[in-house]
Amino acid sequence: MTAPGRPRAVVPVLGYHSISDEPRDGTLRWSVSPGDFDEQMALLAQRGRTPLTVTAYAAMLRGEAPPPPRPVLVTFDDGFADLAETALPVLRRYGLTATAYVITSRIGSPRTRRSDPFLDWDAVAELRAGGVEIGSHSHTHRALDCLARGELPQEITLSRLALEDALGERVSSFAYPYGYSSAAVRRAVRAAGYTSACAVKNALSHGADDPFAIARVLVERDAGTATIEALLDGRGWPLAWRGEQLRTRGWRAYRRARRYVGLARAGAGRAAG
Repeated sequence: MTAPGRPRAVVPVLGYHSISDEPRDGTLRWSVSPGDFDEQMALLAQRGRTPLTVTAYAAMLRGEAPPPPRPVLVTFDDGFADLAETALPVLRRYGLTATAYVITSRIGSPRTRRSDPFLDWDAVAELRAGGVEIGSHSHTHRALDCLARGELPQEITLSRLALEDALGERVSSFAYPYGYSSAAVRRAVRAAGYTSACAVKNALSHGADDPFAIARVLVERDAGTATIEALLDGRGWPLAWRGEQLRTRGWRAYRRARRYVGLARAGAGRAAG
């Protein structure tokens, strides 16, 4: 039986970054091999899961749409070029949809010795034509909960406007860079016109989750099909919680303090120069 107060069913929301055998941001941790990704998507199809975009799932969370049988979500952060080159054909093969969150300032950036290859605008359009929802992952991928309030519109609103101008349609979903948000950031996302946003939490979403802090589990390189099977069965991860945990607030305070010290030192250096 379902315990009192416990959601009747979990909704796994998988979070990917790169589908490749190349390191991203200097590490292979977030690069899932193409072969493993194919097996993981095949498993979703074999288990009879119903794929949803984040916007569709958020509507379900708000009670605007009925839940489909056995829902699952696949999301991608950052907008690496291999999303269109490698991941999209796999999604098509298994009849799956996904939501891709892109960093608009990086669209069209070629690979260099110091940077990774990102989607260009044609590839973003190809993804959308292939049934992938396009969402914003901010304009420059800064930790939004450490920014001054006046800096938020450039990251949150500018990215949405750039995507809408290129795609010719409304962009409704946002993913917080690094998974970091705060009450002020979430209010800014709502005010910018988004109807949903993804956090991380590494927890299982469910019908009582927050549409503006949807829990995801990040899929790392060493995750095999057994890991995905456990996710689909609702095993191995906690249920998503509402609100912020004390450790989240403590980590934010530490990061803010470091940022302010860095700004102060930079200001002192300019004054001395």
